[in-house]
Amino acid sequence: MKQLSKKKKIVIGILTPSAALVLAFFILCVVTMGMYSPTFLGRVLTHFDSSVSDYKIFPERIIQKSDTPYVYEKNINSSLGDSVSVGNRTLNNLVKSTKTTSFIIAKNDKIVYEQYANGYNENSVNTSFSMAKSVVSLLIGKAIEDGYIKSVNEPIENYIEEFKDKKIGKTTIEDLLLMRSDIVYDEDKFLWFGDDSLTYWHSDLRKLALEHTQLTDKYNGNFHYNNYHPLLLGIILERSTEMTVSAFFRQEIWNKVGAEHDASWSLDSDKSGFEKMESGINFNAVDFLKIGSMVLHGGNWNGTQIINAEWLNRSTLCSFPLNSAEYKNTFLDGKNIGYKYMWYCTADKDLIAWGKSDQILYISPSTDTVILRTGKSDGGINWTAAIKNIIKQI
Repeated sequence: MKQLSKKKKIVIGILTPSAALVLAFFILCVVTMGMYSPTFLGRVLTHFDSSVSDYKIFPERIIQKSDTPYVYEKNINSSLGDSVSVGNRTLNNLVKSTKTTSFIIAKNDKIVYEQYANGYNENSVNTSFSMAKSVVSLLIGKAIEDGYIKSVNEPIENYIEEFKDKKIGKTTIEDLLLMRSDIVYDEDKFLWFGDDSLTYWHSDLRKLALEHTQLTDKYNGNFHYNNYHPLLLGIILERSTEMTVSAFFRQEIWNKVGAEHDASWSLDSDKSGFEKMESGINFNAVDFLKIGSMVLHGGNWNGTQIINAEWLNRSTLCSFPLNSAEYKNTFLDGKNIGYKYMWYCTADKDLIAWGKSDQILYISPSTDTVILRTGKSDGGINWTAAIKNIIKQI
């Protein structure tokens, strides 16, 4: 047999650094598709980070508008945009310069300020990001009120039979609502293997949540943000009500608050058909504001008691002063903002549904004010502090 020259052996036996990198990336992609799915990999490689326009790339389930739409009375104060300021910027300038897409203020159940910017208008679709979790909390309360779920103290194995005789099955519904379970959640794994990516981009979120059973004792019962929690709550809602979460939401909240427009809930995939419980409600801004008005009035809106007032008190109000140890080393550390059943709460009993890029539904019962802010990013602003400042001025 003809022998290869020494030079040719070296060329064949050693890859260049760039070729080795390409091979390693190819292997990583094959492994990812095997562990998860080609759809997951495609989403990650195409988008990687989440965006407010992601509702365009996910399949969706339409949530039809109300049978009896409610239209806010408007008492627009044209001077607010220039007379109210945050730092050295007027409210009008703040909205336009911070990638804000909608900013609506309702005071005494009348819209007094309504501004759209950065390419958006009153007919544009906004996405909730984690404001959806607060809606999930409302739905759990409604499912208890309607008798589908007995109590937040129930172990989740009562509704998720796959967890029977497993330690994770002893986790309670309340543990999930409080973000205080022992279920492992790791945001910092290599590349797209972190739980933030998996719970956002996976094409079968139901399967993902049911197979993720690893527990840890490192949280010690303290607050630890975990996107598997809303997924598990979604499974519980599906199985207890025997409806899709979207249908239950439409029946119990969207229809009753008087939504003027159809909304949608993004799905993980057409095949799975499971709502993105952690992030995916898409809406016209003025309709989502009505959820805030309903909560402001103890669950009563548009002539109907929609959510039990006792549930709202239990699910939204934190005990102050906060135990700072419960929030140590989390994004709430030192902020004096607590977390109850997927709602944020302040010492003066303001309530906040809060999502990425500062999608914020801010409810101030003491001033009878509801504010919705949506945006492409937070624009470098601490919006919870800014909104509190704005409320003081109006």
